[in-house]
This record gives sequence, structure tokens and C-alpha cells, in this order.
Amino acid sequence: LIAIFVCGVGLMISFADKKSQMLIVVLIAFLYVELGIMHHFLHHKLTSKIVVEYVLIGALAMSLVFLILKGGFGL
Repeated sequence: LIAIFVCGVGLMISFADKKSQMLIVVLIAFLYVELGIMHHFLHHKLTSKIVVEYVLIGALAMSLVFLILKGGFGL
């Protein structure tokens, strides 16, 4: 997860275009959800509650980054 975050931040810094940054955020969130589900499938018990949790956390993170990139909160 740390590697995904570091690579994502590095890619976001290297691209000044907002559309490219948003695409990177979507890809990072998708990777987060996929890796979390795969981890629980292989090493733990995968339940629908875990899948929903990963999807909601990914969506929340994406929403926060989109809000910041769009200039929300006067930033």
C-alpha cells in the first residue's frame, strides 16, 4: 500500500494536467480496492462486508482528492 501511495504521489507531482491527475487518483483507488480484495481472498475470509468497506474507503479517498484538485475549501 505504501508503494502504491508513493508512486501515485510521484505521478501526480509529475503531471500538471488536472485530468491526468484525476485519472491517476482513479487508478490508485482501483488498485487499492483490488489489492485489498485479493489479500482477503488469499489470506483471510473474504466477505461482502470487507468488499463494501474497501469500495467505500476507495470512493471516499477519491472524493477527497477530487475536491482538493477542483479547488474545494478555498485551497
